Amino acid sequence: MTLLLSFSAMALLGMTHLINGLVAERYPPLRVAFYTHLGGSVVATCFALIFSIWQLEAVWWGLIAGIGSALGAQCLYMGLARAPFSAVVPISAVGMVILALCLSVALLGESPTPIVWLGVLLAIPAIWLIAGGNQLTPILQTKTADNGYRFGFAAGSGFAIQLHALGRIPESAAFSGITICMITGAVCLLPFCYHRTCLPKAYPALASIAGGISALGLTLYTFSRQGQLLIISIIIVSMYPLVPVILGSIVRRETIDAPKCVGIGLSMVATVLIVVGDVLKD
Repeated sequence: MTLLLSFSAMALLGMTHLINGLVAERYPPLRVAFYTHLGGSVVATCFALIFSIWQLEAVWWGLIAGIGSALGAQCLYMGLARAPFSAVVPISAVGMVILALCLSVALLGESPTPIVWLGVLLAIPAIWLIAGGNQLTPILQTKTADNGYRFGFAAGSGFAIQLHALGRIPESAAFSGITICMITGAVCLLPFCYHRTCLPKAYPALASIAGGISALGLTLYTFSRQGQLLIISIIIVSMYPLVPVILGSIVRRETIDAPKCVGIGLSMVATVLIVVGDVLKD
């Protein structure tokens, strides 16, 4: 059941990024991030008032998660404004996974089985390739690569903090913790979104809808933490780029290139190993 929750969370977060990716082509990215957090806070608040309890622990971890989420979004978009996609996004995605795994091992003392570790090791290059990474040498030779890597790693660190913090929220207070996370993220991003624009109001609405989907996905991720290692939840959820890559190719009628195909294949193998390793431990 917990694995199913993890995969469901991955699908919902992937849908969020697909919608936001399409909106960000026509609307300022930081505004997209702001309205995503705003929409997520509205949805999470509604569910929290009905289904959740309010605990100090959830508020604390929600605050940390919200700051990490805002930091990740800010650094990601600043990096994309200064460096190529291939220098920022893959570093952000892989950095998020590696740092989140290190936090789980160091702070929670988690010890996955060898089969799960093998799946994790395969998932890291899979995420790199799916997120748009290719050969490292040409990227290193670009003048903007240094800034790209810095912002990419900073973004990955912020998202890693968010994942780790959300994984520490008690199940009974999941919606309240997500509410605090989303509100905190929106407040942190608000100073960067004060300029008025004459763009259609449909874009903020779509980003807000994506935020609601994201809030549900993050809540399922929090639920998936109960009964399995945080490492497993993190690595499965971190493969969310599969969704925008596959569905995005259908929406835009784009061809999935060879590196992404390899990444998709590796992610499937990694998923099987993680599932098998989790089942065998019982």
